[in-house]
Amino acid sequence: MTLRALVFGASGQVGRALQGTAPAAATVVAHDFHDTDICDARAVARAIEDARPDVIINCAAFTGVDAAERNQADAFQANAVAPGVIAELAERASIRVVHISTDYVFDGAAHAPYTSQSAPDPINVYGATKLEGERRVLAASARAVIVRSAWVHSGGGTNFVKTAARVLSAGQAMRVVDDQIGTPTRARHLAHALWGIAAQPDAPRIMHFTDAGVASWFDVAVAVMETLRDAGRLPSGADVLPIASHDYPTPARRPLYSVLDKHETWRAIAYTPPHWRHGVIASTHELLNA
Repeated sequence: MTLRALVFGASGQVGRALQGTAPAAATVVAHDFHDTDICDARAVARAIEDARPDVIINCAAFTGVDAAERNQADAFQANAVAPGVIAELAERASIRVVHISTDYVFDGAAHAPYTSQSAPDPINVYGATKLEGERRVLAASARAVIVRSAWVHSGGGTNFVKTAARVLSAGQAMRVVDDQIGTPTRARHLAHALWGIAAQPDAPRIMHFTDAGVASWFDVAVAVMETLRDAGRLPSGADVLPIASHDYPTPARRPLYSVLDKHETWRAIAYTPPHWRHGVIASTHELLNA
């Protein structure tokens, strides 16, 4: 089955991964911010009219968690208002929308993985704006799908794996929180899942996808450090030291536990991704070879 996809946010981690993993039968019309500002409704309408896609995959967002605390209006426009407009315009044209959301719509107070039916309760501006975006997308389009993911990383863009590799490669020690638990997700794995979801017209309205397993940020940094060591690229002085969240205050509160239950999605698209550690190693190697 052929599929024509309009991707917003095409220059981001997931947008690039979607272009690199597109099925042979798929045609990708890739729009980054310079092509289409999703906060400009007229620009979005023109992009949809020109592309005439079967599906829109929206990867564009205001992703700075701490920056959202200082720029609430901008975060709300990009994460809440714009996705709703995209979904409304798509619905008018009978086009499906696959919209990416986040584990940060949850408060982190759970002790078991959050299912797609769990009640959201964000504790920061970023999570609140993303949740409002979910609500607006679902209200505007009966055929829209929300895909929540977490801790996305790759060999490019801005992400924790890249930060850890940069700091450790410089021979510096890192103090990293070990009491925030989630699942790192390689962008290419998420992209593969998004193509599977895009090809399923009867997909559930809210889906969760991450790599397998769970980790703390400390665990992720250690995996990066060990990868650098195995590659002979870890200089003297590099180390990862565990600390508690209260020892590393940030403008935005983070959920202490944001593990998503993704087994339903894995079954639906017949794709079980690798353990998170494999993804972190792959992204680290990409950084080393850049």
